[in-house]
Amino acid sequence: MLGLFRKKPREVARFAVRFQPGNTVLELKQGDNLLEASLQQGVAAPYNCRVGACKTCQIRVVEGQPKSLIEREYVFSQEEIAAGAYLACQTSVQSDMVVAWHAGAIEETAIQNARLVEVRRLTARIHRVQLRLDAPLSWRAGQFARLVPAGMPVDPRCYSMVASGENEQLISFDITHYPDGAVSSWMTDTANLGREVLVEAPFGEFGLQPGAAKEQPAPLLCIAGGSGLGAIGGIIAGHARSMDRSTPAAPVLLVVGARDRGEMYGLDELRRVADSANVPLQIDVVLDREPGDSGWQGRRGYVAEHLPQILRQAAEGDPRFSQPDEAWRVLLCGPTPLVDTAIDALKGVGLRAGQMAFDKYEQQRAA
Repeated sequence: MLGLFRKKPREVARFAVRFQPGNTVLELKQGDNLLEASLQQGVAAPYNCRVGACKTCQIRVVEGQPKSLIEREYVFSQEEIAAGAYLACQTSVQSDMVVAWHAGAIEETAIQNARLVEVRRLTARIHRVQLRLDAPLSWRAGQFARLVPAGMPVDPRCYSMVASGENEQLISFDITHYPDGAVSSWMTDTANLGREVLVEAPFGEFGLQPGAAKEQPAPLLCIAGGSGLGAIGGIIAGHARSMDRSTPAAPVLLVVGARDRGEMYGLDELRRVADSANVPLQIDVVLDREPGDSGWQGRRGYVAEHLPQILRQAAEGDPRFSQPDEAWRVLLCGPTPLVDTAIDALKGVGLRAGQMAFDKYEQQRAA
C-alpha cells in the first residue's frame, strides 16, 4: 500500500540539438551541459579550459533558448550577444536548438617541442618553470599553453604564461605542485631538467590587448590567488612598461589571496616595476590560513569579504584610487572559488559583468 503514495520520478525532458556544419543531431536531456554532453556522445567539439575563460568552445545559437551558466557580458560584446554568442561549456540545454560552432573557435596555435631549462621554487608549493621552445613563438601574459611531458600517457594540462613574449623561445609558467598530480610533479622536479615537453600555445584572450595602456588608460583592479599571481603580475608589469609617460598613469589596485605569508611572492619586484614607470600601485594581501600567533597584522579570511573595504580605503587614502564604479577594468585569476566569490562581491558594490574578465584555475588544469 505504501508504494501507492511514493512520488514517481519526474520524467526529464529531452531535446534535439543540431550542430552546424555537418548537421549532426544529438538527443540531450534538459539541463545537460552542452559541451560535456556533446563530448560524451562523440562530437569533436573544440574546447580547452571548460570554465568559461578561453572562448575556444564559442558557439552561435541559431535557434532555441538555452540557459547560460555565466553572464555572457564577461566574455562577449553586446553585438556578439545579440548575434547569439554562447560558450558551450557554460550552456545548459533547455529546448530544441540549432547550434553553429564559431568560425574562429579553433585558435591559431602551434604544437612544438621544448626543453625544461629551469625550475625555481617560489614558495613551498609554487615553482617558476621555464621552457626553451624549439622555434620562436609570440604570446601575451595571461594567455595559456597546454603542456605534457613527452611520452607521458596523460592529457595535457593548461598553465598561464607569466610574461609576454614576442617571437621568443623562452617561456615561463608558475606551476603549483600537487603531490598526486602527474604533470605538476614532473614539471617541478629538477631531475627532469633538459628533458622534452610538448607545448601547444597560445590559447585564450585573458589579459590586456596590446596597446591597452595607451588607448584605454582605465584603472585596473586585479585579483589574484595562488599561482594566478604569476599571470596577474606579468600583466601588470607589461602594462606598466608600456605606459605613455607623457600622461598621468592610471592606478592599479592588486588584491592577493594566499594561504599564508609563505605563499606571497614577487610583490617587491612588482612594486619596483610600477615605481620605475610612475604607475600608482596599491597591493592588499588577504591570508586565510595564517597561524593566529604569527604576528601578521594584515587582513585575514577570504578576499571577497574584504573587497568593499579595500576599494573604500584605497579611495580614501589616495585620490588617484577614487574612481567611478564604471571606470574600473577588472581582471581575476586564480582558484575558481576565489574568482566566483570575488565576482559576486564586486557586483554587490556596483561593478558590472562587462567590466570583468577572469581565468579560473581548477586543480585538474594544474594537476
